[in-house]
Amino acid sequence: MHLTFRLHLIFSVIFSFFRFGLAAQEITADAGSFGIDDKNKIIVWHHNASDSKATLPKRIKKIRFGTSYKILDKIKSFSYSRSYTIKRRRDTFALYITRLPLIIIDVDTALNKDSKVLGTIGYYSSNKSVQSAVGIEFRGNLSLTYPKKTFDLEFWTDSIAKNSKDVQFMTMRNDDDWILDGLYNEPLRIRSYIASELWNAIHKPYYRALAPEAKSGFTQEYVEVFKNKRYLGLFTLSESVDRKQLDLVKNEDNLIKGELFKAESYEGAPAFEKAPEYNNLFPHWGGFRMEFPVIDYKSHWEDIADLVNMVVNASDAEFTANIGKRLNMTNVIDYFIFVNVLRATDNLGKNYYLARYDVEEPYFFVPWDLDGVMGIIQDGKRIATTDDILSNGLFDRLLRLNPNGYRNNLRLRWQTLRKKELGDATLFGQIEHLFSKLKEDKIYEREHGIWPNQRKLDEDYQYLESWVTKRLLFLDGYFNDL
Repeated sequence: MHLTFRLHLIFSVIFSFFRFGLAAQEITADAGSFGIDDKNKIIVWHHNASDSKATLPKRIKKIRFGTSYKILDKIKSFSYSRSYTIKRRRDTFALYITRLPLIIIDVDTALNKDSKVLGTIGYYSSNKSVQSAVGIEFRGNLSLTYPKKTFDLEFWTDSIAKNSKDVQFMTMRNDDDWILDGLYNEPLRIRSYIASELWNAIHKPYYRALAPEAKSGFTQEYVEVFKNKRYLGLFTLSESVDRKQLDLVKNEDNLIKGELFKAESYEGAPAFEKAPEYNNLFPHWGGFRMEFPVIDYKSHWEDIADLVNMVVNASDAEFTANIGKRLNMTNVIDYFIFVNVLRATDNLGKNYYLARYDVEEPYFFVPWDLDGVMGIIQDGKRIATTDDILSNGLFDRLLRLNPNGYRNNLRLRWQTLRKKELGDATLFGQIEHLFSKLKEDKIYEREHGIWPNQRKLDEDYQYLESWVTKRLLFLDGYFNDL
C-alpha cells in the first residue's frame, strides 16, 4: 500500500475517534428548549429527564446552549429534582431541568395596560414548538402593582399586518387570545389553579346537548417564562372567558341571542343590591361590562337589567314565581357552593361573568379571577376565617324565600359533591399533588429565588391544609342543617 495513502488512512481513523470522543462529551439542546438569565445566572431547560439515562453519553462534560457550557457536576442522567452547576468562561450558572412548557418572550417596546405592543414569542414542550409574532400588554388592576406582572397575549400572523391567528396549546382550545397569569400574590402558586379545576369538575353547561364544545369555565396549564433574557418564573397559561369558550349562540342581524356580561366593579348590580337605569349607548352599567354582543356600537342591557331589577325590587311572590325561569338554578346552586368552599370574598359582587346561551334561555354564572381564595384575599394577606357564609342580594333572597325547595336542593347537592368532587380524598389529594410536584421539581426553589417569599414554604402549605379542613367541617354543618 502506498505510504501516503496509509498515512492518510491512519490519520482519518485517529480523527474519527477524536471527533467521536468530542461528540460523546458534549450534547446540544434544541433551539427554543431553554432560557438563559445572565443576570440571575439561571438556565431552565425543557428536557425529558426520564429518557436521559438511555440518551446521555457516558462521558458527558459539556452542554451546548447556543454556546458551550462546562458541567462541573458528575452527571449520569438528568433529574427534575436537582440543579446542576455549569460554567461558561468565568460565569457559573444553576441549570434546572423542567417538565413544564417553556415560553420565551422578547419585546423592544415598554409594555402598558391599554394597548398591545409587538413582540415575539417562543413556546416549547415535548410535543409542540411555536414561534410567532405576538401582541402583548399588561393585564389586571391590583396585579399591576406587583413586581411580577400578568400579561395578555394575542398571536399575530406577522410583525407588519398583525392579523390575529389561532394557536392551540395542550388540551386547551384553538385561539388567538391567551393570558399569562403571574400568580404573584399567592405564595404557593396553586390556589387559583385548584379553584378553576374544581369549578370545571363540579359544573357542566346545562346546554351541552346543543353545544357539546361548550365549557363551564376556563382551562389553564403551568408554564415557565423568560422575558427579554430574564427568568420570570412560574405562570399559568390560560384561556379567556368569552362567547367562543361558552359556545353562546351568535346574534342574527339585530336579533340578540346569546349574551355575556362581566361583573367588574362594585357598583351594586353584580351583587344584586342596586338596579340603576341603563343606557344602551354605554358599554358599562351598574358594575357590569357588556362583552357580547355589541352591535353598531350599542350594548343591550334590557334583559339583564330586568333580571337584576326583579331580584332587587320584585315582590316576594313575583320573585318566587319567576326566579327559576330567569336563572339556571342548577348553576346558581353550584356557584353558591363553589364560592363558599373557596371563601372567594371577591366573587359575589364582581369577578364573575353572567351569560345566556340563547334568547329566552336562563342566565348562568361563570367564575373568574380566582386568586383571593382558600384563606387569603386578593393581595395575598391571610384571612383565617372559616365559619361564615358568603352571600349577596340574590342568594340572600333565595335562602329566605326558598323557591321550589331551594334550600333542600342546596343541601342535597352539597351531600352529593362531598362524596366525590369535594370529598376529602379528592380535594386534599389535588392540593398535595400540586404542592409536591412544584416542590420536588425545584420550581419553588427557582421561583422564590427570583421572587422571595416572606413565609416558609411548608408553613404556608400547612396553613392551607388546616384552613380547608376547618372550612369543610363548618360547611358540612351549615348545608346539612338547611
